[in-house]
Amino acid sequence: MAIDVDKLAYRYEELRSERANWESTWRECAELFNPGRYRDDTETNAHRIPLVNPKLVNSKGILAMRSMASGMQGGMASPVRPWFRLVAKGDPQFIPDGVNAWLDRVTQVMTAVLHQSNFYNATHTLYSDIGTFGTGLLVEIANENGIYFHLVRCGEYVLDINGNDEVDTFFRRLYMTPRQILDRWESAPDLPDFIKRSRERKVMTTERYDVIHAVFPRTDFKPAKRLTAESKPFASVYYLPGGSSGHGTGKACILEEGGFDMFPAFAPRWDVSGSDVYGRSPAMDVLPDCKMLQAMTTTLRKTQHKIADPPLVADQSLRATGVKLIPGGLSFFDSTRTGTTPVAPIHQPEAAALQTVMTAIQEVEQNIDDGLYVDLFRLMLEDQRSRITATEINAKERERIVMLGPVVERLHKELFDPVIRRTFALMQEWGAMPTPPEGVDALDVDVSFESALAQAQRQVTTSNIEAGFAFIGQAAAAVPEILDIVDTDAMGRAYLDRINMPSSVIREESAVEEIREQRAQAAAQQQQMETMNQGVNQLVDATKAMENMSNTNISGQNALEALTSGLGAIR
Repeated sequence: MAIDVDKLAYRYEELRSERANWESTWRECAELFNPGRYRDDTETNAHRIPLVNPKLVNSKGILAMRSMASGMQGGMASPVRPWFRLVAKGDPQFIPDGVNAWLDRVTQVMTAVLHQSNFYNATHTLYSDIGTFGTGLLVEIANENGIYFHLVRCGEYVLDINGNDEVDTFFRRLYMTPRQILDRWESAPDLPDFIKRSRERKVMTTERYDVIHAVFPRTDFKPAKRLTAESKPFASVYYLPGGSSGHGTGKACILEEGGFDMFPAFAPRWDVSGSDVYGRSPAMDVLPDCKMLQAMTTTLRKTQHKIADPPLVADQSLRATGVKLIPGGLSFFDSTRTGTTPVAPIHQPEAAALQTVMTAIQEVEQNIDDGLYVDLFRLMLEDQRSRITATEINAKERERIVMLGPVVERLHKELFDPVIRRTFALMQEWGAMPTPPEGVDALDVDVSFESALAQAQRQVTTSNIEAGFAFIGQAAAAVPEILDIVDTDAMGRAYLDRINMPSSVIREESAVEEIREQRAQAAAQQQQMETMNQGVNQLVDATKAMENMSNTNISGQNALEALTSGLGAIR
């Protein structure tokens, strides 16, 4: 079934209407925390607006957001240390041999693929988008040149969610010149004539037009062997909307219709209330503080200026000649007049007042740092060693990490897990996957995260295992039977799982049982050999005793003959 472009355009306008109540807050947050990352999709000159806020007098919000974004990258998906690995789902004893080693190899290849792409550059900006606006949109595409991630600016997209509160639809606005449109869709059958004729002009116009890209699940999806747009579960449509110049001209028309096997975008949210489509951000929580900080800083600067260059009062006699207040300036004054001061400050703030204002500003700045978790991330960024372990982070900032736990889990669910799964599928599609061993065609793969923050979340629970093991070990010295209540194998595997020990270096249960059986057989054989050796030793000792008796002389007889004759007398 062909896409109805009019219905699609109507749905886009409906989603824009639902998004409208977020826009004013996003604009304010962008001005104070992330200038340049918000673009209103009604702007016709958005590509020309200044990228900085000229009214900004204190950059604390921007610097705190920068620290938060860098901390999120270092703690969630660092480009310089492993942060994920692929594992096989299911009971370990039913996983074919070689699968774990193959998954470790796939993890290495996927890590290299992400490094070769712009993934880490895009996600660094994505963290600041999430921290500022509460929501971000990252689109992943692949071709023969590799994988590429496109980050859409806030205000240029609208989202929709399904019945599971998962984002499965987005519309994004591309504000393009006729040249850009022709480069991509010159052969589109419904391309307007005024776009086609633009190449005939001596100078191609720089006027821009809206191009809307929509990706959404098909309601009429029917799997087919043919590689057509209708055979894809997700539709991808580029269209020119109808309307006035700058937002489309004439009747809406489709430029391109395609599809995806998987949803190609990721829309992570910092925190979501109920079934809201868009998320709340930590910047929204400290937005009043940042506004107040601008006003307080303005007052501080005025106070400092008054101290350095206070307003003055001068004697009336100086009106004719004037006063030179520049360094080294010379002014003349009638010294015969007494009781007057030639020039004096009319108002000069006290230094104590200045200190009071500065202290108040520091308190507000600390509130902003606390709201953006700057102290936690600074602990990770400013450590002078080559790396800081999750155990050290857990020991120093356990409470803060627990507070950040829901955000970490949400980012795993809405960003990193889908990114790994889609990249895995794209590597299979483009032949970049290592050759798998036999029996893994239908393997169900899971993602295990081992970033600093992910490990720190797990390590909160390892302390219970460590405390329990220590208690059992101490109690067993007095009551050995207490060991019977603990499954030490399960305890060990649970602990290794929480510290993200690679599965390829952990023996499977069947291998452990085999080792224990071999050990038991070896112990039994050793016991049997010791028993046999003991019997042989006893026989040798008896033989030596007989020889000694035969060599011992007792009244002309040896001890053995005496014993034998005695036995004969008994008869």
